[in-house]
Amino acid sequence: MNEKVKGSGLALFASGFLAPFRAIGLVRERKGLKGYFIIPFFINIALLSVLAWFSWTCIYPALASLIPQGDAWYLAVLRWMATPFLLAAFTVFLVLFYSIGGSIITAPFNDPLSARVEKLLGGKTHEESLTPRLILGDVSRMASNTVKLLVMLVVFNILILFLNLVPVAGGLIYSILSFASALFFFGFGFFDFPLERRRFVFRNKLGTLWRFRYMTMGVGLAFWVLSLVPLLGFMALNLGTIGATVLFLDHIEPGLAKKSAGGNA
Repeated sequence: MNEKVKGSGLALFASGFLAPFRAIGLVRERKGLKGYFIIPFFINIALLSVLAWFSWTCIYPALASLIPQGDAWYLAVLRWMATPFLLAAFTVFLVLFYSIGGSIITAPFNDPLSARVEKLLGGKTHEESLTPRLILGDVSRMASNTVKLLVMLVVFNILILFLNLVPVAGGLIYSILSFASALFFFGFGFFDFPLERRRFVFRNKLGTLWRFRYMTMGVGLAFWVLSLVPLLGFMALNLGTIGATVLFLDHIEPGLAKKSAGGNA
């Protein structure tokens, strides 16, 4: 039986959203964390620069071409209404692919970062030095989980496409659900590190984070916001990893311990 998660959905969402921002203070206080930012920082600069160039030169024109052109007044109104959605779709695309590429490439650095945070906060974990075998394992695991979750995200968005047929509110509901599913996708990757150290398989990870879905989406939204902030965007993956690890220790692991104790009783 699933144990009820304590706290309202709004409170959990807020705690998830604030965690990556609070991670900035934790990095400033704990000297041992700054070194984990150096290599991922430059990787993220290169990755974001390439994605921004590709998105602006290829994706944005493709999206803009979908808007009808012409001098008629109703077409002008349509273009005016479509512009915010176009920009939103553009930013979601940019952050989505930054999340996918960055999570896979920086996994070998963010996993030790998560372990270090857990150790500093008193968690029972151990740190491993980077080896080719460990790097390959982290990258392949993150890639596998990302593909599985991305397939689920695409299937979900296809299934709710019919909402666009509902007059007036259908398109808005579809946009909200689609954005919420993307936020869950963003947040999932950050909680993957502590869950993986406890040998959770993908199905169990998904079930656990679905119970804490509001908190997971809160972390995802914080990552989305941080990714759009100059300079902080290059550290968004690291800050998300730290924030999610702290949340895991404070909210998720105590419930897992109680469940384990109840099963052994």
